[in-house]
Amino acid sequence: MGETFLLTRGDKNELTAKIKGHFAAHEEELKKTHRIPSGGLTITRSHTIFVDSILSSLFKAISAEVSAGRDTALIALGGYGRGELNIRSDIDLMLLYKKGLTAEIEQLTQKMLYILWDAGLDVGFAIRKSGECIDLAREDSKTMTSFLDIRYLLGDNGLFTELEERVKKHLFTGKPLRNFIEEKLEEKKTRHEKYGGSVYILEPNVKEGEGGLRDIHTATWVVKAKNQGQFLPLETGLLTGAEIRSLEEAGDFLHWVRNDLHFETRRKKDQLTFEHQERIAGLRGFVDKGHELAVEAFMQEYYRRASGIKNTSDLIISRCLRKKDAVFTFIRKKSKIDENFSTLGGLLTVAGDDVFTKNPPSIMKAFEHSQSFSVDMDRRTKDLILKNLEVIDDAFRSSPQAGKSFMNILNGEKVYETLLEMHTLKVLERYIPEFSAITYKVQHDLYHVYTVDIHSLFAIRELERLKTSYRGEFALLSDLFSEVKNPEILILAVLLHDIGKALGKGHAQKGAAVAPEICKRIGLTEDDTNLVTFLVKNHLLLADTAQYRDMHDEKLVIEFARTVADAGRLTLLYLLTFADVRAVGPEVWNQWKGTLFMELFFKGMTVLERGSFEAEEAGAKILRIKERVKELLNEEADAFAVENYFTLLPTRYFLANGPEAISAHIKIVRSLRGEPYVMNVTQVTEREYTELTVCTHDIHGLFAMISGVMAANSVNILGAQINTLKNGIALDIFQVESAFGELITDELKIKKIEKNLHEVISGKVKVAALVEKVKPSILDKKIKPKVPTYVEIDNTISDTFTVIDIHTQDRLGLLYRISSTLMNLGLYIYIAKIATKGDGAADIFYVKDIFGQKIYNKDALEDIEGTLRSNLA
Repeated sequence: MGETFLLTRGDKNELTAKIKGHFAAHEEELKKTHRIPSGGLTITRSHTIFVDSILSSLFKAISAEVSAGRDTALIALGGYGRGELNIRSDIDLMLLYKKGLTAEIEQLTQKMLYILWDAGLDVGFAIRKSGECIDLAREDSKTMTSFLDIRYLLGDNGLFTELEERVKKHLFTGKPLRNFIEEKLEEKKTRHEKYGGSVYILEPNVKEGEGGLRDIHTATWVVKAKNQGQFLPLETGLLTGAEIRSLEEAGDFLHWVRNDLHFETRRKKDQLTFEHQERIAGLRGFVDKGHELAVEAFMQEYYRRASGIKNTSDLIISRCLRKKDAVFTFIRKKSKIDENFSTLGGLLTVAGDDVFTKNPPSIMKAFEHSQSFSVDMDRRTKDLILKNLEVIDDAFRSSPQAGKSFMNILNGEKVYETLLEMHTLKVLERYIPEFSAITYKVQHDLYHVYTVDIHSLFAIRELERLKTSYRGEFALLSDLFSEVKNPEILILAVLLHDIGKALGKGHAQKGAAVAPEICKRIGLTEDDTNLVTFLVKNHLLLADTAQYRDMHDEKLVIEFARTVADAGRLTLLYLLTFADVRAVGPEVWNQWKGTLFMELFFKGMTVLERGSFEAEEAGAKILRIKERVKELLNEEADAFAVENYFTLLPTRYFLANGPEAISAHIKIVRSLRGEPYVMNVTQVTEREYTELTVCTHDIHGLFAMISGVMAANSVNILGAQINTLKNGIALDIFQVESAFGELITDELKIKKIEKNLHEVISGKVKVAALVEKVKPSILDKKIKPKVPTYVEIDNTISDTFTVIDIHTQDRLGLLYRISSTLMNLGLYIYIAKIATKGDGAADIFYVKDIFGQKIYNKDALEDIEGTLRSNLA
């Protein structure tokens, strides 16, 4: 590294071979140094020096050969110009010439380029006069940007100096400068949106994503542009020494990661995918520790660094663009808020530089005023907060003044925006130290899109949207939220609901253990503290019960209501569940889940309003349902037929289905007659799923057959209710959606499903053959985080069924594989609850044995668990 190579005159092939050999040896040596590990910038600078040496020797050799070295200068641009050339990145060059473009210059550039390209290098090349450079830059922002990273390599140094002077004089002054900065800021915004709109993307782009290396470049370009193309040292009022060190360390870290991606893939690859995350975590020395995977610790470090880059680059730009000219300050209207704060020019400003040291709780007051007056803080106030973070100590955290301001913030408007600003300025994690433990904490799966801290803040944003943009879509929840007497208590619970995730498995219980201390410091009453603690402890209760349990089991609903204890708590739990699930990721919430949550909310509320935790008399309820069914059917079925139907199915069926559904089912059963099967399709548009009711003569493994047909037709099963009449007729009800989460309305697709069902039920086609024909998509083949398989069997959840919980990697035909395994084990499925979390499946089955009994035999239970584990491994 750094060696000077002598490339003497020779033919093209000879020079190409020499350069190839030098690069191969250099890259191998550099890779060894990188993996020690060495600093990321150490490698990029060493690579830059090496390329300088190669280009210098090549340029001299060819210049001498074609007599074209005079009145030209070779100039480096881009990352190469900055001296930060990542391995296998583009080498951007420009040949500057003084007068005319001669045949010798053309020959020089052609020979150089062909040799470099043939050597396998990605080289960008331009040939220009200095005047042309300025004209082009005025018309093209990208070209203008390139002149902020120019670096002299060799040739006529006077030409390079002349270009620098022209750049200063003609490009970065007046209107061109203003336009350039506006374009860079807009470009940054567009780039962030293109690459995910957040630092906390599951598979971030190390260069272009938010918090990536390009954010450092953008900030540097703005600083250089403001200084007429020259770099203004960051120490000169832009960053403190600690901020500079933090930015340098973060940049070095991201350069190391980017280098490693390029070394490993042997090409330009800037996306940190799951496979590389796991590999790099090991290279960086991270190991699995108890409740935290090595890859999660590594990604927490990555997000911490990337977030620091994003925030610090914003700081540099903000401070650089801050107007220092106070000539017109007297014209701007100043409004005093209190002795410490005023608004000036539409921004909140603090009275003196020592306000926060003399009265530390005024830091929290600054955020309260910013929120209540709907004004942002000026740069000086933010800088003073950052400078004085150490005053947020134990005394500050227990200060009634700070606690009152904080609760006022939670009870105000734009709570999410205010808390996000507190988080950005490091005040939130200083005020609630427990929150710092979940800051940048990642869960290595496809379900949890955001880090735990950002998810918690996004959940608050989801709650706030119930007051505005969600009023039409979620009317019930919006009304419930508007009626909450102390919304700040609910919002605090939402902020803290995942606080236990830093402590490992059982985060709800562990979070509930630390919540009282936080509430005490803030100054909450005992009742409010108990409420926050209850919500943190039980924040998964409603979602888990609704998604994974049989809500038609009255005993289960009563136990749920008993745990919640009162209607007010149930309302808050419902709102928290909504906010929590909505904030997990953009594709996590759907109408099916919303329907399940709402159903359990109403069922729980019915029990609580009834004032008794005893089961309702089923006989009287079924009698009312039967009479209503007779009314609905009227002349379509005689009373005897209805009476007979009510003897053919168990009590739970009639409690699980309303009179309208039962009436429809009777019609379907009557239409079976001599047909092999009947399939009825109902579009439940308000809940965004399609309901398929399949009626046929019962055969063992029918559920496996149907689920296989659905898999073969790319149909997702959301839930299933399996009913077998005493006369041997099966009535199975499936809630389904397309692979894209939509209603299944395509007539051709429905006919294909019916055709496949007929073939499978009649025995013409084996369902396994149908499933095997379906090939995984490119997305299915993509490497993803591994989801471990575990199986739990429970005989206490239901009085009637053995409940099997299966959590495993989601895959094509999974439900068919599970159901066929259960069939082969001699088990009959009565209820299936299907849930997917990213790339993990959580499928729950309520089963009985061949005799219609729960399974208690220990050996049989072990066989079921072992067989399922083996088949799903």
